[in-house]
Amino acid sequence: MTTHFFELLQSGLWNRPANASLFTEQTADWKAIIQMGQQQAVIGLLFDGMQTLPTELQPERPLLLKWVAQVARIEQANEKLNAMTTRIFTLYRSQKITPVLLKGQGVAALYPKPLHRQCGDIDIYIGKDGYAQANTLLYQAGAGQALEDSIKHTTLELQGVFIENHRIAGSLDSPFANRAFQKLVKTHLPAKSNSLPVNETDILIPDPTFNAIYLFVHAFTHFLNSGIGLRQVCDWAQVMATHQSTINRDSVNRFFSKTGLLTAVRAFGYIAVAYLGLPAEQLPFTLNNSDKQRGEELLKDILQTGNFGQHDQQVSARPQGYWAGKWHTFRRAAKRCNELRRFSPSEAFWHPLTLAKGSFIAQWLKLKNPA
Repeated sequence: MTTHFFELLQSGLWNRPANASLFTEQTADWKAIIQMGQQQAVIGLLFDGMQTLPTELQPERPLLLKWVAQVARIEQANEKLNAMTTRIFTLYRSQKITPVLLKGQGVAALYPKPLHRQCGDIDIYIGKDGYAQANTLLYQAGAGQALEDSIKHTTLELQGVFIENHRIAGSLDSPFANRAFQKLVKTHLPAKSNSLPVNETDILIPDPTFNAIYLFVHAFTHFLNSGIGLRQVCDWAQVMATHQSTINRDSVNRFFSKTGLLTAVRAFGYIAVAYLGLPAEQLPFTLNNSDKQRGEELLKDILQTGNFGQHDQQVSARPQGYWAGKWHTFRRAAKRCNELRRFSPSEAFWHPLTLAKGSFIAQWLKLKNPA
C-alpha cells in the first residue's frame, strides 16, 4: 500500500502519469490509500495521481464517487479562501497596511492543480506596525475572535474562514537561533516579497529564499510540538523545485548551519528526494547515509502522527479547561522533544520552555484585554 501511496503522491505532486505497472485490481488497497491521504492532508494530490491510471485500475465506482466529493469540497474551500484573501488584502491596503501572505494559498499556486492542495486558514504577516489596526478592521467587517491571543498572532473568524493576523511571522525556540530568524524576517518581509495574482488581485508573498527557510521552520516547530503531515514536506519540496534557480543556496545552508537545524532539514530533504521524487540536485545540500537514517526516522513519525499530530493514537484526549489543556500540551511536547532531540538538540531543549512562557503571556493578554 505504501508503494502505491507514494507513486500516486508523486504523480499528483509533479503532474506526471503514475506507473500503472505497480497497480493491479488485486494489490491496490484503495480504502487504505485514501485513509492515509486524509491523515497526511494530501488526498487531492492522490486523486490527481489516481486519475492518470487506466480506468480498469481505478477504485470501484462507490469509493470513487466519495473521493470525487472530497476533492470537490477541497476545491470549494480553496476558492473561498482565495476570495477572502483578496477581500482582506484590499481592505488592509485601503488603510495603508502592507500585508504579506504566508504559506497557504501562496504555496498552493506552485502546485500543478492549486485547488487540490488541502487548505487551512489564511496567515497574514502584518508586523508590529499596523497589527492592532488590522485586527480592528476585521472586527469592523464582522469577524469574531476564534482563539485566545498569542504573542505571535490573533486568530479571527470571518464568514467561516479563519484568519491569523501575525505581528510575528514565526519564531524558533532557541534564543540565539530566534535572533537569527527575526533578523531574516526583518530583511525579507515585506522588502523582498514577490507579487502573486489571486483572483486578479496582486498579493504579496515571501521571496523563494525566505520561503525555503520559513516553511521548514514552521513545519519543524509543529513537528517538535505534536507532529506534521506530508503536506508540509510537499509544500517545501514544491518551493525547492519551482524556485531552484532563484533560491540563494548559500544563504539557506548558512542559516540552517548557524541555527542548529541542518540535521533536521537534511532529513526533510531525504524524504523529499527518496519518497516525494524531488531531484536531489534541487536541494541546497548533498545527502549522505546519516541523512537517510534520520529521514527514515522522521518519516516514521510523520506516518504515525499524521497532519499536525491529529492522528497520533498514542496521545490521550486534551482535557477541558485552559490550564489543564496547556499542561497536557506541555507534557506531550516535552516528551516528544526528549525523544526527538537528535534532530536539533537546541530547539528540543528550548521548545517546552517557550510553550510554557507563551501560555502565561497569552493568559496575561486575555486578562489585560478581556473581550
